[in-house]
Amino acid sequence: MGRHKSYDRDLVLEKAMELFWAKGYEGTHLSELVKVTGLNRFGLYAEFGGKEGLFRAALDLYLKWAQETYRKTLDAKPHGLDNIRTYFEEMSFGDEYSGCFMVKTIVEQNVVTNEAFSAAHEVFLEAKNLFHKNLCAAKEYGQLPPDRDIDALANLLSVIDSGLSIYGIISQSDSEKNAIAQQALLLLASISHKDNS
Repeated sequence: MGRHKSYDRDLVLEKAMELFWAKGYEGTHLSELVKVTGLNRFGLYAEFGGKEGLFRAALDLYLKWAQETYRKTLDAKPHGLDNIRTYFEEMSFGDEYSGCFMVKTIVEQNVVTNEAFSAAHEVFLEAKNLFHKNLCAAKEYGQLPPDRDIDALANLLSVIDSGLSIYGIISQSDSEKNAIAQQALLLLASISHKDNS
């Protein structure tokens, strides 16, 4: 009979995710993971294969949450500019905002595994494709002029989205971050067919 686990694996992953999310892969030390998870080094290696394995499991947990967040808003029917407006309007920044774990992993490409980078990049691309889907629908419904470059607009919205997560680390002002998000909405208004007709 195997030894009974005296810890909650999901809780361990949540604690590890919060630490990696705040400090990144390189900035998180094994001793800190031992402290926050309550696992000793042997238990951590036995369950996750060490820091690298725990990072990947914690990242997968975050990416699953990120996918659900993107899909809930940006894949809602009908597609169009309203989905994009709703996405930016629902962005929230708490006092202990740590940025986006996905974006941090992409930035740490040279220190995380190729698999971890690829997993984060895949979700980033999915979000960009959802922006693209909504912009295509907006163009089809006449919300955007027919000559608009949808690929470029989708890239721009992705830059704004990821840029906000980085800017939020520098500035803890909710009003500043919300103002930037509002500028993204104004940008959409400025390129709408109605405003250019």
